[in-house]
Amino acid sequence: MLARLCNLDRLVHAMAARGLDGVVATTAQNVFYLAGFNAIAHKSDEPRPYAVVLSRHAPEQPVMVLADYYLATFRAAGSWIEDVRPFRAVMMPLDLPPRRSDIERFIPAGAAGFDGARKNYAFDMPQAMRGALRDLKLDRGRVAFDDPGFGMRLALEGIELVDGYDAMMHARAIKTGAELRLLERATQLNQKAIERAAGLWRRGTTWRELAGAYAGAAVALGGFVRDPGAMVWSHPQGAEATITLQTGAEDGQIAPGTHVMFDCHGTMDCYCWDGGKTWVAGGEPEGAGKRNAGATARAAEALLAAMKPGARVSELQALTREAYRKAGLPNAADAVIFFHGLGLSHMDIEQRTADGRPNLDWKLEQGMVVPLHLLVPGGERERYWLEEVAVVTPQGGRPLFSWGLGPITAG
Repeated sequence: MLARLCNLDRLVHAMAARGLDGVVATTAQNVFYLAGFNAIAHKSDEPRPYAVVLSRHAPEQPVMVLADYYLATFRAAGSWIEDVRPFRAVMMPLDLPPRRSDIERFIPAGAAGFDGARKNYAFDMPQAMRGALRDLKLDRGRVAFDDPGFGMRLALEGIELVDGYDAMMHARAIKTGAELRLLERATQLNQKAIERAAGLWRRGTTWRELAGAYAGAAVALGGFVRDPGAMVWSHPQGAEATITLQTGAEDGQIAPGTHVMFDCHGTMDCYCWDGGKTWVAGGEPEGAGKRNAGATARAAEALLAAMKPGARVSELQALTREAYRKAGLPNAADAVIFFHGLGLSHMDIEQRTADGRPNLDWKLEQGMVVPLHLLVPGGERERYWLEEVAVVTPQGGRPLFSWGLGPITAG
């Protein structure tokens, strides 16, 4: 059976703090988080062919509702959820009357363990959802949907429907051991892919070729990147210091001595990787670029030491800026210092707390995975970037990259 990824105790706590009787998860990330099911072939804006229904009063007995064509796939994945309720979906004909025997098309011959699915087979998703909510005694409760629009379209009577985004993110913020292992593996994949891509640079290499080399390396190592690309930063030429992001259409040659800021996104087993640092094409930082590299490394050391439970984002920003000043950076006020959570998304932080307050200046907790972003803006030979990914511990941030805080030396 697949290891349970979700921090179930924390989710129950989040539900109790918000007065929720249950949650209904239909977004791909939350379904994977709760059920370990990674459905293939669906884009984010398509109607959800699956849902996890979980009661705060019986959290160990959730219900999985899913399209009939996913039934065997779900069972093969080995989820900890045992109550699986399929519904007749798009593959079944509209020109023929629905039959309970339709479900047999999706059950392997001679397979055991499908009696519950046969018994609970429904002819559409709303019917399956109403049955699950009724059996979990949520048909008269206060239920949070991670996609409230889905809940509204069900037109359920008797349920108080609320937004479940923050309850789910509160749970996802603190990683379980199984999640940490996935994030560690994804981060190491990113590191290897960056080093491979940098090692392929030659005079005349273009930005598009470098981005393609990174994407190819990431996929070859078992990961996935998304359109329009995995490398986030754009790289203005000359003395231009504007902070911009990639469009995916950048090209032109990467001149020797150019500071390339690797900040790469992708996923492995649905968990995100992020981050990277600066590589100098064909050489090492010089002049102001060398100064910025040294100052960033020292600032990062101070920041990692301070990334303990209880620290707030604003406090960490002030501490890091002061560390930059002490390290001799003349424009410390211009340094960009920011944080976010990391897990199944590049947020994994609730936007509002249980009492409804905005969670902008959020507090670190033990077990969070937090990328720290340090950018000294500048021209193509001065700018310097470092994004480390750290696990929050009582001793400070534990880096997930293994290459240290200095510039990339590959290539």
